[in-house]
This record gives sequence, C-alpha cells and structure tokens, in this order.
Amino acid sequence: MWQRAKSSSKRRAEARRPVSSPVRGIRRHRPECASLEDRRLLSVTLADVPPAVPLVGSPVVWNAGSSGFGKRPVYQFSVASPGGGGTFQVVKDFSPIGTFTWSPMRQGIHEIRVVVKKGYEARPSETMVATYAAQSRVTGDTAVVSPTANPLVALFSAPPSPGTSMYVQFARQDANPTWQDTSPRPIVPGESTNFIVAGMLPDTTYLMRYVTSAGAISAPLSFTTGSLPSNETFPAVDVVQPASPGTDLSRQKVIFHMGLSIGAAKNDVNTFATNLKGHIIWYYDSQANNYYGYAQNIEPGGTVMMLGGKATGVAAGYDTLRQVDLAGNTLRETNIQAVNAELAALHQPSILDFDHEARLLPNGDTAVIASTAQVVNYQGTPTKFIGDMVLVLDQNFQVSWVWNSFRWLNTNRLGTGHPIPTDWLHANAVSWSPGDNNLVVSLRTQDWGVKIDYANGTGNGHVIWKLGKGGGFKAIAPGVGWPWFSHQHDLRMISADTVLVFDDGNTRHEFNRGAHSRGQEWILNEQNRTATLAVNADMGNYSSFLGSSELLANGDLAFTSGGFSPGNDPLGQTIVVQPDGTRVYVQQIGEYEYRSYFLSNLYHAGFLNVGG
Repeated sequence: MWQRAKSSSKRRAEARRPVSSPVRGIRRHRPECASLEDRRLLSVTLADVPPAVPLVGSPVVWNAGSSGFGKRPVYQFSVASPGGGGTFQVVKDFSPIGTFTWSPMRQGIHEIRVVVKKGYEARPSETMVATYAAQSRVTGDTAVVSPTANPLVALFSAPPSPGTSMYVQFARQDANPTWQDTSPRPIVPGESTNFIVAGMLPDTTYLMRYVTSAGAISAPLSFTTGSLPSNETFPAVDVVQPASPGTDLSRQKVIFHMGLSIGAAKNDVNTFATNLKGHIIWYYDSQANNYYGYAQNIEPGGTVMMLGGKATGVAAGYDTLRQVDLAGNTLRETNIQAVNAELAALHQPSILDFDHEARLLPNGDTAVIASTAQVVNYQGTPTKFIGDMVLVLDQNFQVSWVWNSFRWLNTNRLGTGHPIPTDWLHANAVSWSPGDNNLVVSLRTQDWGVKIDYANGTGNGHVIWKLGKGGGFKAIAPGVGWPWFSHQHDLRMISADTVLVFDDGNTRHEFNRGAHSRGQEWILNEQNRTATLAVNADMGNYSSFLGSSELLANGDLAFTSGGFSPGNDPLGQTIVVQPDGTRVYVQQIGEYEYRSYFLSNLYHAGFLNVGG
C-alpha cells in the first residue's frame, strides 16, 4: 500500500540577528495540548562553536538544548541559505543528538533552525532560529585555494565574476596539463563561488583555474596535496590485467570503489577512488567523520550516498542514511526512527533498517531500500517474515511514496538458496526505468528483478513484471544451457528496453562447483514478454555475494565481482569486458567490494547509468 505524504506548513522567522557564541536565537511556539503551566517550562537554546575566523567551508558545530520536553527530546536541524527566501532545507532529521556539524559553502547570512519535540511521534512544539555570517575567503580579485581536512581535497574560492555559472579545471602541474572539470555552479552577483576539488593523487602539485559562462579563464593557481594519513588502513589495490591494446578507457579513467570490510577496524578505508593504475585519488574518512558503514552510489555533482551508524536489520542494514560531499561534509541525514514516525502517520508499517541501496532519482528525490517485518500465515502457521520496502524520500528526506512488498508478492514463494522467511526477498538494488518512470527492484533470494508501478510518484506500486526464471519472460539465449541469473546484484535498467545484471550464480554453482559468476545484458520486449541475452560474460571467478554492473561510454561493460575469495582471502575485482565477453581490464582490491563504477571524474556520474 502506498500513500503520498502531505507536507506541513513552514513559518519564517520574524526577526534575525547575527550569531555570537553562545547564542539564544528566536524561539517560535507551535500549538500543542499542554497546560499554561507546562508551556512556561518549555525552553530551547541554540549555540554555535564557530571557527576562529568564520570563513566559507570552515566547519561550525551547532548545539541545541532544551528543557520541559521529557527524558528523550528529539531535534531536527535545517538551514536556509542566503537569498533563498527563507526556505529551509533539512540537514539532520529528528534524533536525540542535539549536535550538528555544518560547513557553509556560500558567503553571507545563513539561517539555522532547530525544531524540538518530546519524542519522534510527538508534534513539534518549539522552534529556535539563529543566524550565521560566513565570510568569503577571497579578499581581492584573485581566486584562493585552501586545504581541507582531507589531504586529497581542496577548497577553491573564485572572486565575484560576470556570467551566470562557472566551473573549476584542475590538472597535474605539467608542460601539457590535461584538465579535468568540476560540475558548474551558479554565479551569485557580488559573491565568491566555492568548489570542492577532488580526484587528485597524494603528494602531487596541481594547477587550478576557473572558467566562467562569460568565457573568462583565470590564471592557474598551484596546490600540493598531502600524504595519505598513517592512522588509516587502505586496501591493497592491484591491476591484475592492464587495459588491452585497442581498449579505450580514456573517457572513464576513474574507478569509484565501495568496499565492504566485514568486521573491519574503524580505521579501515572502504570508500575510495583510484585511477586506472590503481593509485588512490580520493577517499572517505569514516574515522574522522565518525560514520561507519558503506557507500551505495556516487551522484551527479560529486556527492555520495552512504548507509551507516548502528548496524541493524537483516543484512547490510544500518539505522542512518547520509549524503556527503567529496570533502566528507554531511549534506543531509535521516534515520529509521524519524522515518518510522512518518510511516506511522501514513498508516504504513515500520522499518528495521536502511539497506543495500540509496539512489537519487532524476527529480532530486531519493529511493532507498528498507527491511520490514510481518507475521503471515505460512503453511498454516503464523510465521515472522522479513520483507522489503522501497521508500521515496523528498529533498528534505521526508517520506513521499512507499512500496510494501507484502502487499504485492506471494509469501508462499520463498526463493532459492535461502528458503527461510527471515530472508524472503533480500532486495539489493533499485533503479529508475527511463522508458516509463517506474522503478525496478532486484530481489536476490527470489532470483528476480521486478518492475513496480511508481509512475513518478503517482503509481500504486503493483508489480508490472518479473524478470528471471519463473517470472513470465521467455529467455532467448541460443546455445546457453542456463541463461537465467541467480542471486544477482545491481540489476538495473539502463534504457527503455535494456537490463544489466551481475549474475552471482549461486544456484548454478550449487550444481557445478566450477561455475563462475557472469555479467549479463538483457534486451526486453515487454509487450511480448521475451528477454534476449545479448551479453553473457564469464567473470573468470565465482563471487557468492556482492557485485555491480555498468555500461561504459566506449560500449564495453564493467562488472564488479565483489565476493571473490580464493584461499579465503577477501577480494573484489572490477572487470571490463567487450560485448563478446572478452576481458580487457581487471583491477583488484584486497577486501570485499559491494560495488564499483567507472567515471570520467568524481563529478560526472549519471542518473540512469553511473558510468555513462
């Protein structure tokens, strides 16, 4: 069952003043059922711990406190940027932690709002609004390059400039530099324009310059990256097979790795990027950011979707969803308790975790997979099943659409390999269907991919089709004895009729211990319910779990064989194959790998096909 959430009205602050530390902002009351005596006991404070100089890009710690809200008050933080007309963006949803670290990326007066209530399902009753003035790093007509906490990431600040937009180019200092472009940012008249620049080798000098829509190109500035930190442990990276002659990977020379260090120490790095030689050019510092989990996707513009916090749920599940920028700054965050309060208001079941997938949709909303439990009558006995939900969150990470698997799928079909109710579906990917604006969900233990009626948020969630053995499509695969995938990962639609999938192949492997995992491309005729196997590439190894799939700009395909364990050593391989299945490039990391994707650089991921 799905329902569209109704947005609540927002009140703007009636007065504003600059913040000093500590600060009491402007309090706003919301109606609630309480006596006048109780109301007088309610109070909220909001104070900042600013840097020595409040420059753009410098982190600010906001601390909220309250009294009169019981033993477990919860706090929600939002920010209204300069010139935004008082529109607030939620940056950290309701949680009992009244602290948020924020790095402003625009100069000017920002508004920071905290909303307090007595518990997750209580009505908001107190609002405090404060202001913060972020100063430009530019003092004249010349750009400024500043280091960040990450030694491989710089902050580039351009002076006020004519034009409507600009981007930054960066390249290794060389006689003939090869420039890379960041994503463009709008120019605000009279303000500096600020960029996070990432994708650089350690201990290397780079040139940086800005390019405006008006055609201006600045003189280049130099920046030298730092060393990889000695207190972090990076996985070994090896190029097992260099690019074969005639294989052109020049348009996608960056590999974004999403490792999965099971039982890893807190200083183990598992989200990072390399070049084709296997050299690290970026990483996310979980230890410095106190956020442990794993990444699912890198999104357009250079942001990363991550699941982390407290491990919970069934498999690969965590209690917090966070979107971060390439400097590691938190842009948005929510948690399962805040989402469960929204689901309760929508008369939807609660979730146990976020797991496997968080992905931006073309309209800026976010699709995320979550586990949910339900007791069903299975073979005459009330039995607890763990199923899946697909939640679509709006740009404030508030629930706007819900798909509940228990309404649309048969609990009598337990699937293969894991015939247990507590792992009924094991959804591990959701992708956008560009031909009809629906969603496709990969169900690992069912050996199916299913298309669900999303219709840009207006669909009722019914299952449109099921792809896989027993799903209703006829496989057209001459000469292939076992065409259908099993226990697959990253099944996704990349066009109106094309599906890519990493076939882990657990069921085939049970019958043939020498069987390898495969990378597949299927061409669908939805009207006639036929699926033609266009690519069926042998990976050269068996990955019992994990994996991803991708179409490259040159027409080759890339797959991640993420759970490859020769001699019980955890390994992940990023494998490029030509359409005939010939392997032409292999990079390997010394840990399990959830996914990996090829990029032109860290800014230019795509909505429908990350590498395209």
